[in-house]
Amino acid sequence: MKQLILGLILIFSITVSVAQPQIVFDNKNHDFGTFEEETGPVTHDFQFVNSGNEPLVLQNVRSTCGCTVPKYTREPIAPGDSGSIKVTYNPKGRPGKFSKPIYITTNASGDRETLHIKGVVIGSKSRRATNPYKIGTLSLRSLHIPLFDTPKGHVKEGHLFVRNEGKTELVPTFKNVPSHISVEMIPAVLHPDEEGLIKIYYDPDVVDDWGFRRDEFDLGLDNGSSNDFNTVTVSANLLDDFSILSPEQRQNAGHIELSSNVIDFGIIKGNTAKKQTLKITNTGKSRLTIHKVANENRSLNIKLKRNTLNPGKTTELVIEADPSMARNNLLNSRLMVITDDPERPSVPIRVLGSFE
Repeated sequence: MKQLILGLILIFSITVSVAQPQIVFDNKNHDFGTFEEETGPVTHDFQFVNSGNEPLVLQNVRSTCGCTVPKYTREPIAPGDSGSIKVTYNPKGRPGKFSKPIYITTNASGDRETLHIKGVVIGSKSRRATNPYKIGTLSLRSLHIPLFDTPKGHVKEGHLFVRNEGKTELVPTFKNVPSHISVEMIPAVLHPDEEGLIKIYYDPDVVDDWGFRRDEFDLGLDNGSSNDFNTVTVSANLLDDFSILSPEQRQNAGHIELSSNVIDFGIIKGNTAKKQTLKITNTGKSRLTIHKVANENRSLNIKLKRNTLNPGKTTELVIEADPSMARNNLLNSRLMVITDDPERPSVPIRVLGSFE
């Protein structure tokens, strides 16, 4: 009797476990490929079969955004019968690559099913923004990445937006990148009409320099012609990291004071160089370090007698104007004194005059 009861329980368990619906798809993924935004909504039917032995009910079919709309039957699907889920994607206002999941819940046992659609939309020309710079079919909003103040001790990030305006994939490449800059393309491959960005990482500790600085690297295209390249400029103002200082430390730091912020040579006649001197004083409570006197005018020669000053001490900055090196008759230049003064890390000096 006991064996008979156990046998009936086993048969009942097998019957319960076998009696269930089962959804099986022909394919759970569909690639629409590349198509124009003006094409309008695109649709794909995902075919499936109920391979179980009980009616199958699609309880819920949903997507993650309003651009993807699934349609399906709510009637039970008998064992052995087939059905479909129609998925429509609307590309309006959505240029570039897309990938969308569709989640399906049924009365079958197990986890929910997931379908995927993907493709690349070429944006409408009527609303497409025009980037002023071109490298082949790669367009750029700018050829300059400004980093502004870049404190030592930290890697500074910057970026530049680009877009593929062609009908084939592009792989941007980078050459002659300075050692203190690393560059990556996100994404690495740009699909037609897809926008990406060139991201840079700037390490100011690798370069032995201070103040305003320009660097360059070449941007080109993989398998592009020799003319498919351009130069991207990166600018940064390299300073000490003053964010780590407390208010008391800032107050007790070294502080710079100039005897004048303007040097006027007046009229310089002939080819004889003229010199003028201004004084730099540390009015603070700690030692002041003068990292650099930045000068981009080749007709000016700069000589700083000391680059470290104890509190209360003064040094001289000698500025020489050389007519033989002048590119034109007018002298109107700016020097920048770069220091570790947290209140005035960059102090300008205007240099004026004319050559006859």
